[in-house]
Amino acid sequence: MSKTVIKFENVSKKYTLGYMNFNGFRGFLPKIINRVINTQNDSSQNQNDGDFYALKDVSFELKQGESLGVVGPNGAGKSTILKLLAHTIEPTSGKIITVGKISALIELGAGFHHELTGRENIYLYGSIMGLKRKEIHEKFDGIVAFAELEKFIDTPIKHYSSGMYARLGFAVAIHVDPDVLLIDEVLAVGDMNFRKKCYERLQEILSKGHVTIVFVSHDIYRVQALCKRVVFLDKGCIRKIGQTSDVISYYYNEMNKAAILHEPKIHEKRWGTGEVRITDVHLSDSAGKRTDAFETGGSMVVTVNYYAARRIDNPDFRFIIQTTDGIWLICASSGYTENNIDFIEGSGTVQCFFESLPLIHNAYIVSIYVGSMDGQIDYETWPNAAQFAITSFSNNRAPYLPAYSGLIQCPAKILHHSNKVVK
Repeated sequence: MSKTVIKFENVSKKYTLGYMNFNGFRGFLPKIINRVINTQNDSSQNQNDGDFYALKDVSFELKQGESLGVVGPNGAGKSTILKLLAHTIEPTSGKIITVGKISALIELGAGFHHELTGRENIYLYGSIMGLKRKEIHEKFDGIVAFAELEKFIDTPIKHYSSGMYARLGFAVAIHVDPDVLLIDEVLAVGDMNFRKKCYERLQEILSKGHVTIVFVSHDIYRVQALCKRVVFLDKGCIRKIGQTSDVISYYYNEMNKAAILHEPKIHEKRWGTGEVRITDVHLSDSAGKRTDAFETGGSMVVTVNYYAARRIDNPDFRFIIQTTDGIWLICASSGYTENNIDFIEGSGTVQCFFESLPLIHNAYIVSIYVGSMDGQIDYETWPNAAQFAITSFSNNRAPYLPAYSGLIQCPAKILHHSNKVVK
């Protein structure tokens, strides 16, 4: 039976707000001067002071070889968990048990000396992790090759880019034989090919069953791929912990409703000739009810109200659905449908009916383009005209959607033909 290597027992981490932001002497001195100046204004001082819990009564445990994903909004306490596990900070209350060597990728450059070269930092980090110089020497070439830093290994790392920091940090962390590997968002700064290589190596490490991984990320796809269990943190407390699919589904439902749908919509700058003006964009379900929440496999109607200052023949209305980071997923064009628009003039309405949304749990934006059919004239483009979220999926409409992975879900038929073996 696997041994427990990480255990949190009712762990809390409290900060006093008036003392949180000291960055060495430079941060401390202005604070003291300010307190001296305002000694007679107690109410001003009290407004800035108080207790803030980054974590509150958090409990969980991990056994050897397990992987735990930590998700939640910014400020939820995710990085605080990693810092407590790395023993860079101490809990206010509760008990933390860790077993074995811990290798942490929490902040870019953490654990490295910026005046030293990449080579010197590899030996320094290895010695801190308890490796003998001979052991580090045996691993050195593998570390440098994985980091792809052969040309820069004898350069002081203060001259490294953020991507080079990430490569060196990850390469060293996985080669020093840790028992526990802590990973924050540092891999987000690496290039796509290197990130792919890192995640493949993490999968390889997990398959051997010796290293326990705690993975903090906003990249839900990676969390699902790497972690068998997930903890959802919010405001320092555990909202849900359990199997990855269950927690991620709950997380999407809660965060899409609370954090995305209720945030003020930010309408980006529009552009075009101005001959057509989009006056309103709204979303509704098949019954005509306005909403920002839809289900996978369900229907959505995008309604665009416009005003054309003159007669425009054969206009092209395009309805573009994108991820929040700008990846185009769907583009529906009036020019490629059976209901072409002959002309527009004055006020009018154009509707686009998406009868079965192939999208998974996530937030999306709708952008609208009105132009000439040949694409030479842009009458008006309105990026981020509306936002919506997929918060659930419909089993009766999309029974093929048991998982939350990829960018879209496509209906497919899978057939099995059994070849009988003749004995």
